Amino acid sequence: MAYELHAEIRKGTGKSVTRKLRAQGKIPAVMYGAGESTQPLTLDLHEVDTFLKRTRGESVVINLHVNGEVKQVLPKEIQRDPVTGRVIHVDFLILHKGEKVTVEVPVVTVGESVGVKKGGVLEVILRSVEVRATPAQLPAHIEVDVSNLDLGDVVHVRDLPVPEGVEILEDPDEPVVTVLVPRGAEEEEAAPEEEVPPTEAPPTPETPSEEGSEG
Repeated sequence: MAYELHAEIRKGTGKSVTRKLRAQGKIPAVMYGAGESTQPLTLDLHEVDTFLKRTRGESVVINLHVNGEVKQVLPKEIQRDPVTGRVIHVDFLILHKGEKVTVEVPVVTVGESVGVKKGGVLEVILRSVEVRATPAQLPAHIEVDVSNLDLGDVVHVRDLPVPEGVEILEDPDEPVVTVLVPRGAEEEEAAPEEEVPPTEAPPTPETPSEEGSEG
């Protein structure tokens, strides 16, 4: 599914220009790609915020309308103000049909882990993975079903379900998700069992021998 965004060609660059844009509810952007010149753009902040809420930061293809022309793009980088969290700049990568691109794709967990039901804690170690694919095959995210994960189990990159035509570029041995064992259970498992000393049998009274008996 491709999403729709609208942009205008931006005239002028520099801090004074971008400051005026942001005061008007606009944000600066650029779009670039192989064989394409870098094009400065202006976006509507409200439209961008709505788009980000709908996609939750997933890697999705966008039909970007620029002055009557439509370009298929991916949001390559989204810069935010470190204090307010407001979007202040967007970089778009122009896509060409059949050309493979490399992007970060979020990892999403589904299901309730067996280990979590036992009191464990689900820890997502790798929240996104770098993948390479054509725009048509590019997944918005990669799902990891954690239902069968027990205490101490780990899902590695090599265990991730890979859609057809998609190559994951991360280390196959990199851990992605694990179920942490509760601290109390760890201590209980680590503590050695107390050895119970064997019960000593009561001494047997000596029986006088026949030689020593009087008769």
